Amino acid sequence: MSFDPDDLWVDAIQGLNHVPPKQKRRIYRIAIVGAVGFSYLIDTLLLIIFSSTGTIHSIAPLVYGAAGLGHVAIFSTLHWSGFSERFANRQMTAWQMAYAVGAQLLGITFAPEIATFFLGILFIIFAFGSLRISFHHALVIWFLSCIAISITLALNHNVKITLSHPSKAEDLLISISFALILLRTIALGYYGSLIRKKLYERGLSFEQQATHDPLTGILNRRMLISTIDEQISLYRRKAIPACLAMLDIDRFKSINDIYGHAIGDSILKSLAEAMHMTVRESDKLVRYGGEEFVMVLAATDMHEAELLMERICQEIAQHSWPALPAERRITVSIGLTEILPRDQASDPIARADQALYLAKRSGRNRVVTTASPIPDALDSE
Repeated sequence: MSFDPDDLWVDAIQGLNHVPPKQKRRIYRIAIVGAVGFSYLIDTLLLIIFSSTGTIHSIAPLVYGAAGLGHVAIFSTLHWSGFSERFANRQMTAWQMAYAVGAQLLGITFAPEIATFFLGILFIIFAFGSLRISFHHALVIWFLSCIAISITLALNHNVKITLSHPSKAEDLLISISFALILLRTIALGYYGSLIRKKLYERGLSFEQQATHDPLTGILNRRMLISTIDEQISLYRRKAIPACLAMLDIDRFKSINDIYGHAIGDSILKSLAEAMHMTVRESDKLVRYGGEEFVMVLAATDMHEAELLMERICQEIAQHSWPALPAERRITVSIGLTEILPRDQASDPIARADQALYLAKRSGRNRVVTTASPIPDALDSE
């Protein structure tokens, strides 16, 4: 499914949670058309005031207001019917810009005395359009608009296109008109900055989903290889040691079977939080799969890593879990290995997995390193 920019705002619409997403998108697009209609209303009211002072003919606000109503009616219908969804740009921005430019040309034709007012509104139109269309399409519309404006002004060459000796009331109206044009342009700029912010937040969200486990919030398995590669590279270049520990919750299946998967998930989340608080910021904690976790311990030799893992193992065994009965304890088995400069990323994972297997077979609730002797119980097998 392709990304729809309208989705940046659709979820923020209040009171429409029961409405299907497609309908919510249509409602949002109609709301944008409504905002455009409100802009037409502001300009129509200003034209009515200009007309009341005798500056322009009284037909001008009627024509311009009708054009504004037509804009709202046409594009709202196209959005509500779903016709606009046939276009790559579902807001039909280019078409709305073309219509709005045409409305300004009508304004110049019927009220040439304040042609600069309508020319100023073009800044609002292009500020609106630049949020949705490509630079190439904006240039095309700009070029065609310039031609259309030149023709319109040429056709009205016998009429003054500006006020030669405006009255004080007209001066005030002109000042108010351009102040409102500037205010709407600023509002569109602010709206554009909100879009950029939401796009940035959406990008962070996608990155979070791609690199982090949704249940525990820690790194997911796909990040493990690159993390190990970084440590191997550091070891090769600067002889900085690193270790990898693979941790598995003992008899976790029985927890899910007896207490349910919801309790099991809460245990996984709590355990991940506890381990994340224990390791340093430079270390990486990864959910490897199911109830297995991997820790990549940066700038840590084997002795330091073993002490840390022993402490984690003991703390987990002594910890009480609110979601479980007081007598039920959780233990973990840990396989530990050193990351070596000759390693490929898969090598320390394989060694830690083998050490974890030995920890499980030798009684659980313990740390076994690749250098640890194999327990007697296993020698006899």
